[in-house]
Amino acid sequence: MTFEIGQLTIAPAASAPVAPARAPQAPPAGVDPSAPDAVTSDVIPAAPPAEVLAEVGAAWERTGELAAQNRELHFARDERSGRLVIEVRTLDGEVVKTIPPSEMLNVMSGGTL
Repeated sequence: MTFEIGQLTIAPAASAPVAPARAPQAPPAGVDPSAPDAVTSDVIPAAPPAEVLAEVGAAWERTGELAAQNRELHFARDERSGRLVIEVRTLDGEVVKTIPPSEMLNVMSGGTL
């Protein structure tokens, strides 16, 4: 896809080479690959499902909203405890707030901070 803005034309960067596809492996003994509930792990869809693309789009929009407020989310794993650390930072890296993982799970479930 190419976008034209006035005299400027923006074309996508050259795509990276595609790795050759692996040969399909035989299903485990006792699994009928033609069964409707058969699970195959070596099949990669040509494109992400629509609901995944919608979620990525929503996350991208929220990232833009945060940036407009001079904010970003930072995720890291605490080396001592192994727990997830979530911080709201300014774009300069100053920590504004640390969000406990339990609060983030609440937000992901539809709650608020």
